[in-house]
Amino acid sequence: MSAHPASPRTGASATVVALCFLALVLEGYDLLMYGTVVPALLAHGPWGLDAPAVGVLGSLAAFGMLVGALAAAAVGDRWGRRRTILVSVCTFSLAMAGCALSPTPEVFGVSRFLIGLGAGALMPTAVAILVEFSTPGRRTRTAALGFAGVGVGGMLAGLLALWLVPAFGFRGMFAAGAVPLLVVLPLMLRYLPESPAFLLASGRREEAAHVAARYGVPLVPPGPDAAGTAAARGGLRALFSDGRAAMTVSFWVATFFCLLVLFGVASWLPALMTAAGYGLQSSLSFVLVLNGGTVVGALGASALADRWGAKPVTVAAFGAAAVSLALLSLAPPTWAVYLLVAVAGFGTTGTQILLNAFVAVSYPAAVRTTGLGMSLGVGRVGAILGPTYGGLLVAAGLGLSWQFHAFALPAALGGVAAALVPARRAAGRVRSTEAAVPAAGAVR
Repeated sequence: MSAHPASPRTGASATVVALCFLALVLEGYDLLMYGTVVPALLAHGPWGLDAPAVGVLGSLAAFGMLVGALAAAAVGDRWGRRRTILVSVCTFSLAMAGCALSPTPEVFGVSRFLIGLGAGALMPTAVAILVEFSTPGRRTRTAALGFAGVGVGGMLAGLLALWLVPAFGFRGMFAAGAVPLLVVLPLMLRYLPESPAFLLASGRREEAAHVAARYGVPLVPPGPDAAGTAAARGGLRALFSDGRAAMTVSFWVATFFCLLVLFGVASWLPALMTAAGYGLQSSLSFVLVLNGGTVVGALGASALADRWGAKPVTVAAFGAAAVSLALLSLAPPTWAVYLLVAVAGFGTTGTQILLNAFVAVSYPAAVRTTGLGMSLGVGRVGAILGPTYGGLLVAAGLGLSWQFHAFALPAALGGVAAALVPARRAAGRVRSTEAAVPAAGAVR
């Protein structure tokens, strides 16, 4: 049976995209819903939390994501994509139940850390498998399509918060995040395949050829960058060899600033809008708009990235975040606020989606998960600081305009870092190292 590259939106490979999408919907809900419960946590009398304490609890998930991303970098290219994704989804979904049942802030904080641990390992692994099950020329779009699930999860959080938070407080939101595991995990156990690139790098060539033929994707040959050795597949050294040092550092810095803004804005936007005079219902609706901007903007921008290159589109997305956040400080009319919040959603979570795909296509397959895991791992320092950064701004009593400017500045700095990624790594290099081989066609 001959294997022919198929569109990632049709045939068997669409199953992989759909399953990653569902997993990332859960992750997006679990991570981006925190901002919707911040007012409820502040108002929860038995715990007596203030703004800095709530910010620290928000940062614990980001700290867990740091550990999870580094764990994915260490084991993702050794254990395989499938096993890493399954363990990750189980971890953060069960931790959501832990948050819902927490009797104390300390137990709640541990559960928040575990949410981040699972989510941090899922993200780089999902990017790697999405890229590997797509055809050349559509990789950014395929990754963006899967990662649109993050924005959809955030939109679901915004919709459910309008009902659950007033009726059940923060516990209802966390309980809702644990339930879908009962549906998604069985589907993934049954239908999610292992990556052909991982199988090939592990020396399982016949199995890799079979999967590639079944799913209609190119089979990547093990070249000098993908030798299948442990050092090539998992070592940090590979990220700084062969002229990759400047690229690697630029990606780390860009991811740091992107995640600082993303988690800071996601955690504190409802509280900031409430302080600006909007009611709780209106403030929660901004979360829906924020994540709607993520989905629409990232899908449109990913098509441009496949055509024009990931670098200029990612830099432009950082710029959109900086400008929209700066303009929110001017207290524009309500209709303009909604528009700017949507643009900010594209410029924060949407930028991270583009940046993930940019990183993925810039490293060879054998070190792809390592490159993504390390970029997200280092970047998670920004995610850890983001909610705490926002909480300190609120506690310091700075005016709303200064708080919005305080998030616009790191967005601009992230754009500068993305612009410094060497052009030769952002372009044709990947195409030459990831050409398909006819091995898949040999499968009968």
